Amino acid sequence: MKRTLFIPFAFAAAVIAACSKLDIVISDEKKDVVTETVIGDYEDEDIDLVPDLDSRLAVDAEKSAIPEDVILNADRTLLVFPHTAAECTLVIESPDELELIPSDGYRLEVRQTGPNAFSVSKGLYAPGVEGLVTELRFRRKGLQHAYPQDRIVLELSPNPTVMEGILDFREDFTFDFGRYADNEFAVAVIPDGKVISAGFPDGEDMWLDIRPVQEAEGTYRIVGGWRPNDPTADGRKQSATIVIMNADGTGKEEYTVTRLNYGLPVTFLHGIWWCKYNAMGNSRDFEDQILSADDPAAKAGKPLSDYLAECTAEEYASLWGWAYQGDSGIGMRVVDSDGIPSMDGFNPDNSVHINRLPADALSPDGYELPSMEDFNRIFDATDYIWMMWNGTHALKEPWEGHSMIDRTQRRRNGIPVGSMTIDDLIHIAMSSPDFPENEAVVWYGPGAQWNTSEGIRHYGHHNNMLFGVYSPEGEGWYMGGSMGGLYMTKNGAGPKDTRILRFRKSDVEYIY
Repeated sequence: MKRTLFIPFAFAAAVIAACSKLDIVISDEKKDVVTETVIGDYEDEDIDLVPDLDSRLAVDAEKSAIPEDVILNADRTLLVFPHTAAECTLVIESPDELELIPSDGYRLEVRQTGPNAFSVSKGLYAPGVEGLVTELRFRRKGLQHAYPQDRIVLELSPNPTVMEGILDFREDFTFDFGRYADNEFAVAVIPDGKVISAGFPDGEDMWLDIRPVQEAEGTYRIVGGWRPNDPTADGRKQSATIVIMNADGTGKEEYTVTRLNYGLPVTFLHGIWWCKYNAMGNSRDFEDQILSADDPAAKAGKPLSDYLAECTAEEYASLWGWAYQGDSGIGMRVVDSDGIPSMDGFNPDNSVHINRLPADALSPDGYELPSMEDFNRIFDATDYIWMMWNGTHALKEPWEGHSMIDRTQRRRNGIPVGSMTIDDLIHIAMSSPDFPENEAVVWYGPGAQWNTSEGIRHYGHHNNMLFGVYSPEGEGWYMGGSMGGLYMTKNGAGPKDTRILRFRKSDVEYIY
């Protein structure tokens, strides 16, 4: 067997010069091995220095500062970090001075703080962040390359809490709806030994609730709530904190939920929270509606029926003169069209039937058009309801045993529309005698328009109101009649007919 040993020329010359002064005998007792020494110029070959692989890197446990929840393995080459935030200082055993190779991501920051000393800071991993294995890689000072063996492995544990739903805290531990939202946000399954709770800033309402699921231990529903006629529901940002921690208070995790707190004025009648006012402007936009924080009747200290009877003609007109057509959600105003009160923007060719749209297609978040069944709890009487008179009617199908509805009608005159003045505009309050503590639901608004020639004045008056109703079958309710006669009837009308929109609060689980 032959082996060749390459020695750079300059180095060989120095060795030969030194050996000439000494009596040195080099012999190879292995007869089957021939060693050939080649002396050449140093620059004839590119020779890399390589690390001593017998000196593998390891963490010096005594000199390092490692918290209890960070685990160092037996051969001191791997550290297991919890899902919570952790900081430690690592001193690496090495015969050479080490340089850290930069690496980004994983909510992990590593800095060199001294010779072979490194600070490791790991952030909290939120629910849904997967665990991973990464490594701290080093280069030995003076070497051109880094080698795979020069590393310390880091195992970054995932968050053991499972959270499914809308909430996602993986980005910055905050979930901002950027809009109004309520009902179930997420379902969280937390590990044994941990507890979950909600916290609120000073002065904030407890608008977020965490509810245990009785049949599933360790499972909790995170629910957003609603407050009827909330005087602070003016669009302000509302926040809450979800706190998960060990039963002894350690290992705390905090996640923030924010929403815009909007609310429309409502009153309760036969199981439905009815909005007090008709939709205005962009029906989907809270900013165009009367908000519960700015309810003019409430500010005047009056029920809405009294307010409409006593407010200025201009105030009445601003609430009264809105109707809708199709799926745009953009309200039309009553205007003076050559002496005919008409809806500005009426489209005689509209083909989208409002009542066939999804219940929440035209409403702000958290509200919807009432269904036929909802309206039936007020309108569906055993006989005709003559709306031009005060009175009482009985429902065909009582709500939880309550069947009676009281009616009070009132009129306004002198309402300005352009150069015209409109008289005999009706508004009708309906309430249950069984619940005298609740304010009545008050119906008002312009009559329906279904052609370009008559505007809203059909059969001699402007009070033929057509109601927007959620009904996939196209059913609906209409207050119609001729001259002084007005009565309630089931009538879905056609797609081009304009409707007033009166929303209800969508069902909400948690009222605070």
